[in-house]
Amino acid sequence: MTTKLFNTLAAATTLAGIVATSGAANAASLSYTSSLDYELTNVIDAPLSIQQFNSSLGTLKGVTIGFTGDILANAGFENRSKTATPVTVNLASQLSLELNNQSLFALNPQNSFSYQVAKYDGITNYSGTSGKTVSNLTATQSATQSFTNTQFLQSFIGNGNIDFLFSAIANSVVKGSGNMNSYVDTFAKANIKVTYDYDVKSVPEPSTTLG
Repeated sequence: MTTKLFNTLAAATTLAGIVATSGAANAASLSYTSSLDYELTNVIDAPLSIQQFNSSLGTLKGVTIGFTGDILANAGFENRSKTATPVTVNLASQLSLELNNQSLFALNPQNSFSYQVAKYDGITNYSGTSGKTVSNLTATQSATQSFTNTQFLQSFIGNGNIDFLFSAIANSVVKGSGNMNSYVDTFAKANIKVTYDYDVKSVPEPSTTLG
């Protein structure tokens, strides 16, 4: 049985910035993160907001974006056949991250979990010898990209926020005998980290007047 649940995920955003000089004396980096916690899902379209780069700090040279998507499922199944059977819970999902209608990431986290249950014990309760309830089944995937295109970087410069769009379609399937009762509740979450690499704006030394 395939369970598809539709909902919009409320954003719980965390912004954190860290400045660190590296390499040349005028090179530095600044990072911000934003995340959405687990929510019941199948189709999600939710924003992930990141603070823009303040040009007063210097010249933005590049942006590195890290994206992690997670799926979590709780499932129950009952074998109503007269013989024992193996059962498999398959998790699969399509997660994407967009900016300004441009696709940046397309992830497909998936995982499988196998079980063995006995013939029907006469009670449909997702427990006993012929049934089982399982929780916290997970699948995760991450990816990172770096960008230096000048036109693309302009979207990240300013004094406000830049909004990414996180989308998720999750599919969970229970496979077993032809006489199987089952259910799956699927959840999704996402996290992004944006790192700004820039050259620090130099401060001119004070001039000396000779008289």
